[in-house]
Formats: sequence, structure tokens, C-alpha cells
Amino acid sequence: MAEIAISSCAYFDLPLAAALQRIAALCGAAEVRCKGPHGLDTPAGIRAVAGSGLRCSVHAPEAIDIWSADPRRREAGVAAHERLLDACAAAGAEVYVVHPDYSESGVVVCADTRAALQQSFADLCELGRAYPVRIVVENMPGLTSSNFVAPDIDLRGLDLALDVGHAQISGTLEAFLETSEIAHVHLHDNLGFGGPDLHLPLGRGCLPRHRLQQILERCDGLAVLEHASEADVKVSLGYLDRIARADAVPSTV
Repeated sequence: MAEIAISSCAYFDLPLAAALQRIAALCGAAEVRCKGPHGLDTPAGIRAVAGSGLRCSVHAPEAIDIWSADPRRREAGVAAHERLLDACAAAGAEVYVVHPDYSESGVVVCADTRAALQQSFADLCELGRAYPVRIVVENMPGLTSSNFVAPDIDLRGLDLALDVGHAQISGTLEAFLETSEIAHVHLHDNLGFGGPDLHLPLGRGCLPRHRLQQILERCDGLAVLEHASEADVKVSLGYLDRIARADAVPSTV
């Protein structure tokens, strides 16, 4: 059963240490979104995570390019991930989330970039053997935005971070649940296939309650609430609490 965590992206107006304190008041786990004031590539960032008392995952910067058909650029992207893996290990993070590729125009999707991406997955898997950190790859939204929108690409030994909202937009949630082991989850809601990536609170979109429960039961790691504000986080936490309380009521039949 997954443990609920909260992404620091709801607290980009705060320094990382303060954001983690706010998260700790709500739950026992966090995901550090390496963006803006929440970079992990500084001693202060490492200290903030290490001293938080929370179980932590780390979401790598989206801009790191591991899909380029240019070998030098691709290798530079893998090296950038290696530096962040060092920081994750120093901070005591458990999971490192990698974006594969993404472009709304679809320019990343072709045989050459797909082959480069899979080589990068293999390189990251080999690097990961040296770290006590689980490397997971997140699926992207939209049918033509990425080489990884469905469970039809070899992750070369890396694990899956199932982004539920992205899979709803891509129409591939059922395919992932039917075929894939789930190591890590990003939780947010939206309006479904072909729609925008709204990152709505749970219960405010089209994700069925029974599907959410199935996902939480299938994952043995963290299930991260990925919202833009603490208000949305609290709506999702309330929805999860109502589900848990309803399930706890014994049947009278």
C-alpha cells in the first residue's frame, strides 16, 4: 500500500526547508521538485531534506535532456542526473524521478530520440547500482508529446513512476494498470482523455474512486499529491480521508 506524500511544488513561494516544514504538518513524506527555490544541488538543499524527518523522493528538473540524438548532449544529460543522484544520496532521499522527454509540438517523438532515450535509461540503471536511491521514470501526457505515454517502451531496468493524471490525458491508464509494476505514483485529477494537464485535486475530475484505490493498493512506494497550492493539497487529503473512513465502516449486510 502506498504512503501519501506531498510535492513541494505547492510551496514554491517558500524556501525548501520551510516548505518541508509545512508538508510535515500534513503528512510524513514529501517529494522535492527541483525547481526555483527548491534545488537539491546546494548544501542548503541537502541539509533541508536530510533534516526534515520526512521520507523523501526527488523530482529531477524537466529540462535535463536524455533523449537527444546528439551523443554529447545526451551524455551531458546523464551526467547531470548523476550529480543529482549524488545529492539525493547525501540527503537520504529514497526515490529519484526522471522525466523522459516532452514537447507539445511532438518534435521529440521519432525512432532516433526513442533509441537515445532507451540508451539513457540503460546508462541510468547502471549508475543507479552505485546509489541507495530508486530511479523511476514518469509517463508523460498526450499521445504525441513524448516517447513515453504508454507502457510500450523498455525502461531498461528502471522502474515506473505512474503519473495518474498524465495517463488519463493519454488514455493509457488502463494499459499501465494491466501491464506494469508501479514503484511510485503522482496523484492529481483532470478532465480525461485529450484534456489539459490541470493538476486538479482528487475528486474534482474524472478519476474514479475505485481506480484510485486500486492504484494505491498496487504501489509499494510513495503516492505524491502533485498540486500547485496547499489549498488543493488539503482538498485531496480530505477526499482520501473520506474514502478511508467509508472503507472502515463495517457492512451491515
